[in-house]
Amino acid sequence: MKRGIKIIFGSFIIVCSILVINSVLSYIVIDDADDEVRYAMHELYEQEEIETLFLGSSHVFCGYDPRILDEILGENTYLAATPVQKVDGSYYLLKEVIKSNNIKKVYLDMFYLQYRDIPAERGNIQMQWIYCITDNMKNNWNRAEFILNASDCDYYIEGFLPSARYGNYLLDRKRLERIVKSKRTEEYINYENIPSAFYKGAYVIPGGSGDPEMIANLDKLGIAEDIISEYSLKYLNKIVELCKKEEIELVLVTTPFTDFYIQALGNYDTFYDYMKNYAKANAIEYYDFNLCRPELLVMEEDDFVDYHHLSGKGAVKYSTAFAEAMASYDEAERQEKFYDSVQEKIDDLPPQTMGILLQGSMDEEGVYLITTIANCDVNVEYRICTLDEQGNEKELIQDFSDENIIRNLQKEETAFKITVRNKDTGEVCEEGVINL
Repeated sequence: MKRGIKIIFGSFIIVCSILVINSVLSYIVIDDADDEVRYAMHELYEQEEIETLFLGSSHVFCGYDPRILDEILGENTYLAATPVQKVDGSYYLLKEVIKSNNIKKVYLDMFYLQYRDIPAERGNIQMQWIYCITDNMKNNWNRAEFILNASDCDYYIEGFLPSARYGNYLLDRKRLERIVKSKRTEEYINYENIPSAFYKGAYVIPGGSGDPEMIANLDKLGIAEDIISEYSLKYLNKIVELCKKEEIELVLVTTPFTDFYIQALGNYDTFYDYMKNYAKANAIEYYDFNLCRPELLVMEEDDFVDYHHLSGKGAVKYSTAFAEAMASYDEAERQEKFYDSVQEKIDDLPPQTMGILLQGSMDEEGVYLITTIANCDVNVEYRICTLDEQGNEKELIQDFSDENIIRNLQKEETAFKITVRNKDTGEVCEEGVINL
């Protein structure tokens, strides 16, 4: 008996010592004085009267303006959104929030890319987006369960002991002094370093317009055949079950992208149909605002900062349309405001080009296939040149011609510009820069 007590007591001392050492090292090596997620997670824990919760990735904190949502919906809303938030992150954040808030409704963002991975395939980069949540969660079983389930065992030490990720900086005296100095400030201690444009989980500058280039290489970003990974489906089901248990109304929503992005993906209807059927099977609502009819919402190019994130101007426009749709119509009326397919929407648009799609990669000896995305037949030609570090034209690869394949692009080239001209009118219809 005494031996057993000694072992238990000794183990307790060892664990406590490790935690204390981790706490000290974390203080001196983790540079988070300007970490926006740190502040956002602190604010999330400070909330006590959230009625409507939004969960998701950057499409949420860039796409919704809580000022507008609060006014039109008449409820206290909050965006529990983090960069590249996966569905397991959404689930564990929801569990944290309902501990201290009487949540009535949850809107879960459905961006297809966040529903594809599995823990065994998550590498260092993917784990950073998990850590930005777990590092700022309270130390409880919910956090521990998230770390254990969201990562391969190779990442358990770094997950539970954040300081283990920064061992390379222990001898960098100047860095350590700078970090400790920044953490002694009143702004850091009292969470007064409010990020620019932050409000209730959103990072929106009302009125700020975008100037996106509609050009992308989406070879690895298309809709997968299995649509949603088994792991992601498991956690989506967990969210559905948790909301039913807590008597919370759950609505699945996809924020709008550019028509270029939807068209370039090629098979977006596969994801859209899957989600519609999933929502119907689980007796919940699903709305994809990429397919809303023009009487509800019409997005313009400067409503986006890139081909799938809203600008401040776009967020105000979308938040208004979204909130009015949720507040002014019943479910049947809302469903009538959406097209049944991407093709139905595209057919309803005026003839236009939408952007430039590249297919290929440097792994294929620098060969790229260029396609002009349009909802009509277009007769175009391409001009291609490389750019220097200042963005100036460096070398002309080809002048305007029908050739739509870039061959033998050298790996040392970092960027090139593609200009698309309509052969019938002679007008430039698309132009964009790709950084390799």
